[in-house]
Amino acid sequence: MRFRNIKDFYKTRISSFGAFGNYLIGGLVLGIGFMFIFAKLAEEMLESELKLFDEIAYNIVRLISSPLTTNIMKEITQMGSPEVMIFLALVVWLYLAKIKNHFWDSNMVIIALAGSWLMNELLKWIFQRNRPEILRLVKATGYSFPSGHAMVSFAFYGMLAFLMWINLGNRKSRYFFTFIFLFLIFAIGLSRIYLGVHYLSDVLAGFAAGGIWLVGCILALQAIRYYKANSFRGRS
Repeated sequence: MRFRNIKDFYKTRISSFGAFGNYLIGGLVLGIGFMFIFAKLAEEMLESELKLFDEIAYNIVRLISSPLTTNIMKEITQMGSPEVMIFLALVVWLYLAKIKNHFWDSNMVIIALAGSWLMNELLKWIFQRNRPEILRLVKATGYSFPSGHAMVSFAFYGMLAFLMWINLGNRKSRYFFTFIFLFLIFAIGLSRIYLGVHYLSDVLAGFAAGGIWLVGCILALQAIRYYKANSFRGRS
């Protein structure tokens, strides 16, 4: 069976759950992929097989070193700080809950942020990897694996991108905001390496772990939407 575009595939019933089945199957595939990436990085980190990989990555990133780049990276990394993301989460929550009256969308923003942060703290406590012993351009405390900035920003900004995608009617706007959020996630991860507070493997593991949590949040939100839609049909 051929599909002209992604929209046609989404509308096609491939399970008894209808369109939600597409989210479920796609989410499981992505979730397993993220789990595999994280497990592989964690295994090689524990076996001390990532040293050369991380050193090469750091040296490549530092090729763009300059006072201007450093200032830009310091500003970018702030977008992954708790203060900025909590502020943005509250703004988005107020907009979705009070203006748009989207109860579950608004609360899932908080769940994506808080849950990924708690999960990151647990993972750091489990692995207890020390931060890089190189020139650090910003202050950072705590353990290194996985990167908190990378993990939480992936889950939080990824959820914002998803909410934009399903709520905006204009296709160009959806693509625009999705690109902006994905680029921001990548830039935050790059800034952590450039500033000397994380290894590349920390950042990649953070993206993978954040992806696991993001997939879970999206599936939960879509399951709620599916349940509510079917409950409404049952009453009508």
